[in-house]
Amino acid sequence: MDKITLDKYQKKVIKTKAKNTLVIAGAGSGKTLTIIHKIKNLIKIGINPNEILCITFTKSAAKNLENKLLKENINLKVNTFHSLGFQIIKHTQNVQLVQEHLLENIIMKHLNSYQHLEILIQPHFIEFGTGNSKVIKNAIIKNTHYINNLKDIIKTFITLFKSNNYLISSFDEFHQKNQKENSAKKKTRHRLFLKLVKKIYVDYEAYLEDTNQIDFNDMINKATQIIKEEGIYPYKYIIIDEYQDTSLNKCILVKMIQNKTDASLLAVGDDWQSIYRFTGSNLDIFTNFKRFFPKSKIIKLKKTYRNSREIIKVAKKFIMKNPYQINKKLLSTKETKTPIHIYFYKKNIKSVWDKISKQIDENTYVLGRNNSDINKIPYLNKHMKYMTIHKSKGLEADKIILINLENSITGFPSKVKNSEYLKYVLPKEDDYIFAEERRLFYVAITRTKSLVILLVNQENPSIFITELLKDSRKYIKVFK
Repeated sequence: MDKITLDKYQKKVIKTKAKNTLVIAGAGSGKTLTIIHKIKNLIKIGINPNEILCITFTKSAAKNLENKLLKENINLKVNTFHSLGFQIIKHTQNVQLVQEHLLENIIMKHLNSYQHLEILIQPHFIEFGTGNSKVIKNAIIKNTHYINNLKDIIKTFITLFKSNNYLISSFDEFHQKNQKENSAKKKTRHRLFLKLVKKIYVDYEAYLEDTNQIDFNDMINKATQIIKEEGIYPYKYIIIDEYQDTSLNKCILVKMIQNKTDASLLAVGDDWQSIYRFTGSNLDIFTNFKRFFPKSKIIKLKKTYRNSREIIKVAKKFIMKNPYQINKKLLSTKETKTPIHIYFYKKNIKSVWDKISKQIDENTYVLGRNNSDINKIPYLNKHMKYMTIHKSKGLEADKIILINLENSITGFPSKVKNSEYLKYVLPKEDDYIFAEERRLFYVAITRTKSLVILLVNQENPSIFITELLKDSRKYIKVFK
């Protein structure tokens, strides 16, 4: 790695002495390389590897970074937020990770004895018609789809409730919000939902307490409390990767560690790639970094080593339609005149699929919006690998094929709406339409080192495709 020349933006990150630094790292801008050289430099100036707290978001990303550091003869533990929290708690308490399906089982216990299911499920309930409520209730109970859907909503509600640091008293605020904002019919429905969820939450928390179990959010929240009361190892430097995915309780944990240790902070991420709002990530923590961490410096990594200039132009024009995103200039020395190929097909994808798969002789990701999108393609040749766009984040391939580009509920952008009940606990979204879906599309097309192939239903194209053809036609080859 010493043979690699760092660019001037990466060098700025390595040299900065700011107390708090946010590094805005565009797709393919060498952020892992920058993090590794930052750590090397910190050790060079006398900081012990044990005094550097390095955090990323997934086990695989942590392992990957650890292995790259080992190649540099640096033995440094890279934590996920959850593994860090669990270690802190285990020092003071004898706890176990929650049994799988515990929350789901408690939810189902409550739903099976609940008297007003037909009211809670009402918004999705037209197909049963009106009439005898007993008949309707029996129809709901027999229809596991409705029950499972409600179970999933309640589970998501409780997860988001905990990741956004709400307290039991927050239910009073939710009831006030319901009274203020909802129509008469909705008020009844929401009041019953909130009462039921509060009971389930109290039951769940009591069970965890009685059995010495903790869930993933407890790993963060309880660790924060322990650090507040007892302190933590005297770290001198905190480095966080994928910072755009941070939830409020994780941000509070970092602030508490910094409060106790006076450590400097380097947070690295990209607001254009924030795609985990449904798990509690709060983009405001990134875009308003200086409000959460005063006396901070912002550095942008401006060179991308993956995408061509033309892909960058198309992707930037697309993502910056949303005025809430941070404007950034990305530079590249790569050139591909038409890096996007659109293949239109009528009804059946097979005719174009056969033609394309014969041409694919390099490492290629086939990306779908949903897990089930794999069923839309006839087969994969030996150079192709299917995954969802969410799974592809942080990865790259020679070519990208993007499927399910239809204007439908489960197409791309997905028009599946969040349950109305989740508005109390979801982080505030940009007011811009399809804000997160737009970021997801950006993630998809920037995985490529050369070519993006978009497969589009000619009779029902995605609104994103219509927009690309209108705004960036000169960079696109169209095949019909």
